[in-house]
This record gives sequence, structure tokens and C-alpha cells, in this order.
Amino acid sequence: MRSTPSLRLPWMALESWFHRFVDSSPARKRPPRIGLVLSCGGARGLAHVGAIQVLEEAGIPIAAVMGSSMGAYVGSLWAAGIDGPGLEKLASEIKDRRTLMRLVVDVAFPPAAGFLRGEKARRHLERTLGDKQISQLQKPLYVIATDLDALKGEVLPIDTPVAMAVQASSAIPGICTPVSLNGKRYIDGGASQPLPVSMFKKMAAVDYIIAVNVMPTLEDIAACNLQSFPAQPPKPKGAFRRFFSACLKAVNLFAYGNVLDTFKRCLTSAQLRLISEESAAADVLVHPFFCESKWYDFENSHRYVQAGRDAMLAALPRIRALLGTSLNPTYSHENIPAVSAVGCGIT
Repeated sequence: MRSTPSLRLPWMALESWFHRFVDSSPARKRPPRIGLVLSCGGARGLAHVGAIQVLEEAGIPIAAVMGSSMGAYVGSLWAAGIDGPGLEKLASEIKDRRTLMRLVVDVAFPPAAGFLRGEKARRHLERTLGDKQISQLQKPLYVIATDLDALKGEVLPIDTPVAMAVQASSAIPGICTPVSLNGKRYIDGGASQPLPVSMFKKMAAVDYIIAVNVMPTLEDIAACNLQSFPAQPPKPKGAFRRFFSACLKAVNLFAYGNVLDTFKRCLTSAQLRLISEESAAADVLVHPFFCESKWYDFENSHRYVQAGRDAMLAALPRIRALLGTSLNPTYSHENIPAVSAVGCGIT
């Protein structure tokens, strides 16, 4: 039986009114929000630059960045709008050991709280970032530092000047004097949060986390006999060499068995355990590594940048799988850099 116009029109009006409150169109999914965590690691952290370059070239959108120590340094520059090539240019400014010493050595006197003040490094960063606060950066940035009195890692407030926050996050314990902020004393974020994946999950509204860890694992140290963590060196041959070695050890606090060598080994032992746990919490772990790497080797930035590129290129298929979509990369199979002996694991 056909409905009459007098019955059909009221129903059509009621249906139209109902659809004002119920959306019958297919659900639209927003793109996943990807977060990037950058670990501590000294000069090895220059690999973060290469990793960032590949993310940019591949069109991987990063919603927020969290960094600890050297990861905070690189992350702050990127969050301020400096792209991958620009980061590499800044890294290449340190061409030799003399340049590095001129940028970082500002002796504290008396050296009761630390040997270096860290103010030269902060002023060097201010030449690029000025007096910007964390809240004024183009990309959300979370800077980790260790509260020396509360004995825990903290995200520094967004009204903190970026250069000051990075100085606090990079204040190597036992070497640099603690940085005072808001009545608190802060040291290197790597002391408590060398790879802050779990903290990032609590702080940032992201769906997935890419973690770039440049610190070595116990397996790396054993397999490569890393020069940064040498076993007891053999005794020098000859009376003169033994005498010279004994005199050098008496003044070099970093020499094997001396106080700062012991302190560094104890700190690294705790860091490696934390990194192992935090690595498992990441959705994608990127691990630039080569056996010749050293934490103080800033003058060979190109080697670390390339290591970061190679490791991130190896991780791209997993990252794209998270996104579940083609992102129209700007490179093709014809211009992807050749993968060298640099591996994709944790360093």
C-alpha cells in the first residue's frame, strides 16, 4: 500500500529533524599523533640530527618532542624551527678539540660544586635561540632535568628560558655545577631519565612514540670494547713510561680507577638499566651505533649524523606501519643513502 503525501511529508520532516542530532556520515579518523624522544649521550647525540633529517624527508609528522641532556639540546633547536640541514650546519661548527674547549670550558672557582659552570655553552645556544621560553617554540618541547634534592627527573616549566633549561638538562654531575631554577638545583636529565619514554606518555597527548637512543648497551660495550669504557689498561713497558703514566694518573681524575672514572661507570650502569626498561616502552626504537663512537667526539659530527640517518631509514617501515598510510616521502629508492656498517640497535 502506497503512503499518501499527507503521511509521507510529516515523516520526512521528522527524519530531517532527527539527523540534526545524529551524524550518519562515516566516522573520520584523525591522523595518529607521533611523539619523539631523544636520549642523552654527549657527542653521540649528534646522531639525533641525522634521525630528524630522515623524518623530515619522509614527511613523518612529529607532534611533540622530549629530550634529556644532549637530546634536549638538539630537540630545542629543532622545536625552534631549525630544520635538519640547519642542525647539521650548527653541529659542524665544532671542527676540532680546541673549538670545543673554547665553547664549553669555563672553570668554576672554587670547584666545590663542580669544575665547569656551563655558562659558555648556554650563551652559545642563546646566540641561536635568544631569550625564548619553552612555551614560545614552534613545536611542543619537554625538557628533562634531574632535581638534585628530590632525586627525580622533572619536566621543566614552559616559562623557563630554553637555553637555561638545556643548561640544566646538560649539567653533567660531578663535572658541571648544578643550575638553580625556581629555588631548585638541577643537574643532567640523563642521571635520572636517560630515555624518558614512560614520562613522555604521561605528559604528552601522543598515540605513538619513536625513541632514539644513542647510549651503548652492555652488549655493545662487550662486543666493541668501547674506548669510552676501557678495561684495566696494560702496564706500560719501560721505567720511563711507567713513571710518566703514574704521574699522569695522579692528576687525571678520569684515569682508570680514579674517582671520576669510578663515578662515570656507576652512573652509566644505572643508566643502562633504565634505558633497557624505557626502550621496551617505545613503539619504535631507533638505535644508531658504531663501535668507534665516543661521548666527547664532537669534532667528527658527520659520522654521528650519518649513523642517525642510517638507523632511522631502517626504522621507517615500522613507523609507516604505525601511521597506516602513505606519507609521500620526498626521496625515492634512487637517492636513499647507502647503508654502511653502522647498525640499527642501541648505542
